[in-house]
Amino acid sequence: MEFGEKQEGVIMVGEKKRHLATETVEAQPPSKKPLEGENTETRLKEAMETLDKERAKSEDYLRRLQYLQADFENYRKRVEKEMSDNRQFGNQRLLSDLIVVNDELELALREAEESKENPTILEGIGMVHKRLQGLLSKEGVEKIQSQGSKFNPDLHDAALRVASNEEDGTIVEEIRRGYTLKGKVLRPSIVKVAENPAERESKSENSTLEETRDNE
Repeated sequence: MEFGEKQEGVIMVGEKKRHLATETVEAQPPSKKPLEGENTETRLKEAMETLDKERAKSEDYLRRLQYLQADFENYRKRVEKEMSDNRQFGNQRLLSDLIVVNDELELALREAEESKENPTILEGIGMVHKRLQGLLSKEGVEKIQSQGSKFNPDLHDAALRVASNEEDGTIVEEIRRGYTLKGKVLRPSIVKVAENPAERESKSENSTLEETRDNE
């Protein structure tokens, strides 16, 4: 009987322990599981933030690319201009030399005509001169109009001022012909300019009269 009592006591103690364990488990608050809607909203927010960062990076890369493209375009234009200027400078120098040759041919023609040289020689010089004139014209070289026109400091160099009945400032003689290249002066004309004393005196008197009237 003593053994049976002990066994019954052990069974009762075991049942009490299980009962206490059950109460302890039931007493613990249930764990909170995140709602499915909250997870979706969080992931969407993170995705939007990532997208904004990537968009900012893309815009920065695009801006840098545009700057590089603009720099390259400016560099290309600068190189093309330098090459064009170099070609133009080379052409100007060559054409300036050809103009000197043209001057010498014209002088040779005048001297040959005055001395009545062999007509064959005169004809040969004339043909070369004509061909050179055609080449200069083809390259855009044109003569500057001088004699009889008004003096223009952009086109003419005044070597002398000479007394003349012509209007003051009129070119009365061309010492050396000038040329332009596509509208730009390649070589200015050297000229003699009229100086009309009577006209100058008249202008001076008119100016004095105007000053007197203004003072009155």
